[in-house]
Amino acid sequence: MIKIESNFKDVLKGLNYFEKKQLPYIHMLTTNNLAFDFLDTMKLEIDGKLNIHKKQIPSSTRVKKATKSKPYAEIYVDEWSWQHKVLEHHFKGGDRERRGMEKALKRLGYISGNEILTPSPGVKIKSITYVQMMSQLKLDYKAGYNSNETTKSRLKNRASKTNLRFFMITSKTKSHLAPGVYARSPLMDNPIIMLRISSKPNYKKQFDMAKTLEIVYQRRGFEHFNNAYLRAMRTAR
Repeated sequence: MIKIESNFKDVLKGLNYFEKKQLPYIHMLTTNNLAFDFLDTMKLEIDGKLNIHKKQIPSSTRVKKATKSKPYAEIYVDEWSWQHKVLEHHFKGGDRERRGMEKALKRLGYISGNEILTPSPGVKIKSITYVQMMSQLKLDYKAGYNSNETTKSRLKNRASKTNLRFFMITSKTKSHLAPGVYARSPLMDNPIIMLRISSKPNYKKQFDMAKTLEIVYQRRGFEHFNNAYLRAMRTAR
């Protein structure tokens, strides 16, 4: 969490009595405008550095606005939100949070803590497909799964809406196929890999919230103060 509190002592010395009565309001407006300016700047940084469409970029950063009696705004990250897990490794560097299917595979012993799942290049997987993969691989059950479907399960799966049959090759499986989750289809001669089992990543830290906030303050702090001052004078009674 970062606290920001505008501080313009040199400017304040020249204010008259009436203007000083408006200081709590001016202070509140300046601080809140700085906080939301920071949020907009962070979004631009993320959009510029990450290869993600702008509308898809989530945000877990929140603002508790300043008030007249509480002359500071609090900028914090909601660490319990799913949005935080998506971008956390870009702020901290190193490994990333494991996702639903990865957690299930790790819990059942099919991937290690040093492995993750990554889509194959050019493969875009819908949420419903993940559900189908987990269902066919029986990742929701303690019994786990069998990479070679049984006759009973194959007949049952044929009744589903998809013609894709999923199976998995782990790092311990003896196979000519690389580790990953594969799909079979009557329309394909060979299985295609949907998700690769790869070594855990080591992301580089790309964002520094405190540094970005300092830049915003230095570049536009007095602009925000001036705008708040003019508004306070216009609305004063």
